[in-house]
Amino acid sequence: MTNIEKKINKIIVRDMMKEDLAQIVKMEKAIFSDAWPKSAFKQQLYESNWYAEVALCDNNIIGYSCFHVVDIETHLTNIAVLPEFRRKSVAKRLLESILLRATESGCGYIILEVRVSNAEARSFYNKNGFTLLYERPGYYSNPKEDAMVMVRYLNKD
Repeated sequence: MTNIEKKINKIIVRDMMKEDLAQIVKMEKAIFSDAWPKSAFKQQLYESNWYAEVALCDNNIIGYSCFHVVDIETHLTNIAVLPEFRRKSVAKRLLESILLRATESGCGYIILEVRVSNAEARSFYNKNGFTLLYERPGYYSNPKEDAMVMVRYLNKD
């Protein structure tokens, strides 16, 4: 078992704070070719019905997620994990937190877009109950690419 694997049990998910933005923007630029600007993350922090969370390991941000709740829909807008922490359940922990908030908000489903070429993310979402709803041509830029719009319906007991 590696040191990273030992630390994974100590992951904490909390709301993103203003003090996190510099590190989040740096991570975003390193992970995504069409990175969000700082202003997009500020929107997540200050506008109603927008949420942003970070995953911490030893007080260091190792991942983050952003989502928007409108009526019965939660729109997962961003989820990212540092490469050295991938495949260690960090994204799953972030998604579990989103699912909890979506359910508590009375949402019926979660929707997201993912690049057609992002097989790793598509596999993650499939394993976590998301299915293809439809494809959205030319959704992404840098490089230009279609998106797969995926949905997960939430159980209402």
